[in-house]
Amino acid sequence: MAEKATAQQAFEFLDSTVARPLPYLIACFGSDDFLRRESIRHWVMGSGIEAESVRSFEGDEAAWRDVHDQLSTRSLFDDLGIRIAVVRNADKFISKYRESLEKWADSQSSDCSLILEIQTFPANTKLYTAISKKGKLVKCTPPQKASWGNPPDDKALQQWVVSWGKSRHGLELTANQAALVVERIGAVCGLIDCELAKLALFKDGKGNVPNDRVAELIGGWRTQTAWEVADAIADGKTSVALEQLEKLLHAGQTTVGLAAQISWSLRRYGVAAQWIEQCEKEGDKVSLGSALEKAGFNRFDLAKSEARLRRIGRARAKNLLQALVDLELKLKGSHSNEYRARFAFESLIFSLS
Repeated sequence: MAEKATAQQAFEFLDSTVARPLPYLIACFGSDDFLRRESIRHWVMGSGIEAESVRSFEGDEAAWRDVHDQLSTRSLFDDLGIRIAVVRNADKFISKYRESLEKWADSQSSDCSLILEIQTFPANTKLYTAISKKGKLVKCTPPQKASWGNPPDDKALQQWVVSWGKSRHGLELTANQAALVVERIGAVCGLIDCELAKLALFKDGKGNVPNDRVAELIGGWRTQTAWEVADAIADGKTSVALEQLEKLLHAGQTTVGLAAQISWSLRRYGVAAQWIEQCEKEGDKVSLGSALEKAGFNRFDLAKSEARLRRIGRARAKNLLQALVDLELKLKGSHSNEYRARFAFESLIFSLS
């Protein structure tokens, strides 16, 4: 029997070379959307497999038979005949087809790879254990300290800002500049990446950006106001949320961009609620505070976060992840127009009032 392996932290994985052939079963799991997406991209790009041999499925809509067909049918476009199936937002997919996935996990294959993108993936499940023994786990949550409450590891985040800024955006940031980015943005890797992309527009030929320009560009009132919108929504202060949203839109922000940032904050309440439900189903007790910490809240904010989760209510919080997925799909499709996008986003705000 293969030795059980621990999950590799996403920062470490993204800085590594993808081994070939790919493991036949891969899980990219955790609370950070950006790290999950980038980890999947790293797997696929590093595989050397032709794009035609890779197929993505939306977990909320995918059927196991279709995913299985992708894994079982030899590719006509790749000389090696290797296939990759990527199931995005796979939490519901796993719940629905857990037995089939566990059975498939036992029948190891060398000519295909199933990549699952998961938000919440308890380590005490059979599927997690199977992947840890036979496949590969990538933990897509910003590093946390081992101290009580597992607060974000700011030092590790700062090191990542420097390395990611260099490898992805051609920046040569100093340690102090990286510390400022983390201080103003927090442990939100997707938002950090956006801020680094903005800095890259002002770099010189060597990748340097002056300190005063970094201080001017990073964060600022727009970022702070976006967090205030998220807090107002969680507090049920609908009028405040809409007023601040209006302010941001008048300043040139787009609904799609704001929704992505604010959804990250709201998503944590949904993750906490689903974590509690999962633990209860398995006969385990978990405190509200522990669930919120697992979802990514700083321990210093737990009192406010607990009050907000109680106000939202268990039923609405459990459905929040799906509501955010639905919003994302609308913004990418039927509501991609700015006016329709704003209507969809404001509808979500009212649903949590």
